[in-house]
Amino acid sequence: MKKFFIMLLLLTAWTAGRAQTGLQIDQLFQGRIIPQERMVETRVRGKSLEKYQLTYYRSVRLNATDEEAGYLRQLLGQDTERSIDWRTSRKNPHSWDTWTCKMQMPSAGNKNRFLCYQEEWDKEHEQCKLTFIYMEGTVGSLEELEELLK
Repeated sequence: MKKFFIMLLLLTAWTAGRAQTGLQIDQLFQGRIIPQERMVETRVRGKSLEKYQLTYYRSVRLNATDEEAGYLRQLLGQDTERSIDWRTSRKNPHSWDTWTCKMQMPSAGNKNRFLCYQEEWDKEHEQCKLTFIYMEGTVGSLEELEELLK
């Protein structure tokens, strides 16, 4: 019984870490582009996500150089080409320029998958703050997800 529990725990950990498999931006989540110590990562599973019809939430936040931000935008563009639906928006409050992209990716099994990106440029200090969020669950569309998250 103990071996079964350990195997189940390892399988759960492995599948949680590979949820965004097949996406170009997965390289970022795996720490292959930006070292893990430069990123703030959040992973959530369980009851706290049920009201949003989600089963998994994973985000990474980081400060990026111009070169890193450009490369990550290229990867995001490749994922956008494969998306089912996507939306972008831009805001320019004070010295910050904020660009957001939300997309619904092809389903994986019975889970719908969503990828969100936010880029915040501090023009005065030439800093770029990036946030990538991957979500999966039973919520049916990007529009429904936006409504649930309001």
